[in-house]
Amino acid sequence: MEQKLDLPKTEIELRALQEHLYATAKDTNDKGKRPSFKGLLEIILAEPTIVTAIHNIKANRGSKTSGSDGETMQNILENNYQVVIQRVRETARNYRPRLMRRVYIPKQGKAEKRSFGIPSIIDRIIQECVRIVIEPILEAQFFKHSYGFRPMRSTDMAMARVSDVVHKTGHYWIIEGDISKYFDFINHTVLLKRLYHMGIKDRRVLMLSRQMLKAGIMGELHVNTMGIPQGGIISPLLANVYLHTFDEWVAKQWEDKKLRFKYATRGGRSYALRNSSLKAGYLVRYVDDWVLITDSRENAEKWIWKIRKFLKNVLKLDLSDRKTTITDIRRKSISFLGFKLKGVKGKAKNGYITRSIPDEERLRAKIKEIHNRIKRLRKVADKNRLILKITLINSAIRGIIQYYESATWVYKALARHRFKLDYAGYKALKGLGGEWIPANQTVNLLSVHKAYSAKIAAVIINGMCIGITSLGFNAFKKGTLKNQDESPYSTIGRNHYFGRTGKKPLLARADELTTLDYVVGAAFHAKGIYNFEFLMNRAYAYNRDKGKCRVCGNNVHPQDAHTHHINNSLPLSQINKVMNLMTAHKSCHMLIHSNDDLNTVSSKVRNMVLGLRERLG
Repeated sequence: MEQKLDLPKTEIELRALQEHLYATAKDTNDKGKRPSFKGLLEIILAEPTIVTAIHNIKANRGSKTSGSDGETMQNILENNYQVVIQRVRETARNYRPRLMRRVYIPKQGKAEKRSFGIPSIIDRIIQECVRIVIEPILEAQFFKHSYGFRPMRSTDMAMARVSDVVHKTGHYWIIEGDISKYFDFINHTVLLKRLYHMGIKDRRVLMLSRQMLKAGIMGELHVNTMGIPQGGIISPLLANVYLHTFDEWVAKQWEDKKLRFKYATRGGRSYALRNSSLKAGYLVRYVDDWVLITDSRENAEKWIWKIRKFLKNVLKLDLSDRKTTITDIRRKSISFLGFKLKGVKGKAKNGYITRSIPDEERLRAKIKEIHNRIKRLRKVADKNRLILKITLINSAIRGIIQYYESATWVYKALARHRFKLDYAGYKALKGLGGEWIPANQTVNLLSVHKAYSAKIAAVIINGMCIGITSLGFNAFKKGTLKNQDESPYSTIGRNHYFGRTGKKPLLARADELTTLDYVVGAAFHAKGIYNFEFLMNRAYAYNRDKGKCRVCGNNVHPQDAHTHHINNSLPLSQINKVMNLMTAHKSCHMLIHSNDDLNTVSSKVRNMVLGLRERLG
């Protein structure tokens, strides 16, 4: 049954609509039926969807990267609000994607490089608008043990699932699957049929998706007839859609197999499966990287034969003979998602427990890159630039630690490389006055360094002790099994996520701040600073200020709120950042920009106004 959908007018309504799409698709799917949604294009091109899409892309570090036309997100932000909204709508309704710009990024631990296609910024916005609307529908139906490029899922959850299956079943034979050039050989017609089958019944959205898939590469190909480009915003979602058929098929062979009788307990069902002639198989997938756990080499070989046939006949894909392997992890480790996993003798029901360690080849490649960045520090003369470079290096080191901290032997693996980076840091900073200083005496990365007295390379800058963090500041953190109720598209799901991570929910924009009257007023304002970025960020500034005037501290209704530029001499690329905006009553705002006497106001307001007057450019 097709769903009738209301057009969202605010970001709050858009979020509610996403929840409705998710709940409806999940309920329908759980009943063994297929969801059906039309009228999606109007939601995709609704104003709050476009604004949310632009904000999402702006928050991504890739927003400064231009496509083949040279346009960046900053160009979009500096345009008039209504002009941007209208441009996105008109481009989507007559959609012809611009040619993508090809870039090559080295593969970790390999000499070869991975190709990425960079869409133009307007194409990225349209792709993100589509993703915002169709992802809740698709997320509600995806396989529960697919982990790649999905919200609130991670590699450590995939690894935790593999270990959990091995522990509980005593199955040690694992197939490491490799699909030959997966992204390059995705069939467009098959993919669009999969989208339709999963409930995207608005043919205009399917045609829009088809055009996205056909985007060519500048200087190489005008029209792409096969595959999806790595680099597109919507590509990971579509890649999961394509293999969802594979997930369903594998699960129905064992985990979700329909049995003749219904069992009251999971144990009863498992017993019935084990005593059948079916071949045990537990799939764990991370985009095109997947493993399947089974109980014998014979069954593993049968699984490979069946999977190869299914991929070829249904999805037009080939399983790599050379890279697809069968391993008994009691004798040899497997490599999955940058980890090595092996079964070792231990106190377990079946006599073996799993142990994991970072894949040394991939880890060494990452260490080498950071080592080179550290060595280049000795050439940095500007102190502020040196602080920035150290901060970025620390971020990279912490990134390695956080990625591998779920490996049981993480400390042992990283300890091999600790001294190399520590000493490189000392040598790089020595010529700049650097020395060995206890980590807990530095002022940067306090959340980590306060717990360690070990010495690290550090330098004194403007009276502050800035240190290069150590790879040795790590500890094993057990991977988390995915709670299947956890989702960004339900209140219960979000609460599970915030409880697990300790993160706070993001506030929706105060959409009353972009009313038509204000937009029209800004459009005819003399100054160019009242552009799309201003109208978008003033709403976030209002949320940050908790709906209070920063001058007098009293509540201010969104429709009565003014937004003050703290420093109005900043360049256009900086003046409308949230940190430079503050909420104020109209009267308080006028007080800042006037020379009126302040004897009639309180001392608190007087001091605030005088301070803000001084900060005006």
